[in-house]
Amino acid sequence: MAEITKGPLKDATGHLGGATIYQRGKKTFIRETHIVQPHRLSRTQLVLRERIAHNNILWRRLKATRHTHFEGGVDAYRRFMSVNRLSPTVYLTKGQVSNNTSLLLPNMAVSNGPLTPISYQFGEVDGQPALLTDLTPKDIRKGEYLLYVVQQEVIHWQGGEDLPQVHISVETVTPEQFTLVPSTLQSPYISKDGTLALVDDRFGDSMQGFALVRIQNNHVSSQHVITRCNYYERYTTEEALQAAAKSYKGLTGEKSYSTTTSV
Repeated sequence: MAEITKGPLKDATGHLGGATIYQRGKKTFIRETHIVQPHRLSRTQLVLRERIAHNNILWRRLKATRHTHFEGGVDAYRRFMSVNRLSPTVYLTKGQVSNNTSLLLPNMAVSNGPLTPISYQFGEVDGQPALLTDLTPKDIRKGEYLLYVVQQEVIHWQGGEDLPQVHISVETVTPEQFTLVPSTLQSPYISKDGTLALVDDRFGDSMQGFALVRIQNNHVSSQHVITRCNYYERYTTEEALQAAAKSYKGLTGEKSYSTTTSV
């Protein structure tokens, strides 16, 4: 270890060749790097890296809406990462992660809090696509409701590789936008009369997902995305895992896997 007292590296931090430059107090030091992260990973390490990398991308998409309602824990980011740790794992190559490839996942958490969760399912009202809820007219007079809309876009490049991107928007829902579900409606989703639904053609779109969040007295309900979109499934296969592993120099303890199937 040596102290740097002058020159262009005096205020620097990071890695330079086989050395690490760091700050301690108001002084700058340089030392040999003893720990080198391996390029190759075990299968377990790869799965963990892939889950964290993709959830980080989704977090940035959600953060851009300025509606990151996650209570408890150290901060909203860490709470988001914690409650989304059980979402489906998608396998992306190093290049796809660098290009912020993102996928619409079922059950993605968009909020986390102590209020009673809203139950909702896709259905129809008078032949129109709808989001059927368990809310009553009395419910919507309390607090505020936000609709999270998650759109899966797929950009097709001339080279043949797709670049999926997720876009998230948040809308305030007013009481006037809810429709009272008629008591004669035959639906497996409605357990009682007098419930409310949001009616919109968007709820029939197989490339969109939705979540409805209750906000009251600075608290929120814990809500997850529901969607008909299954585009993400092609990134959960063994072929996708092996393609991701190859971009990180392969898996430790396993032979290389060859396939003609591309992601």
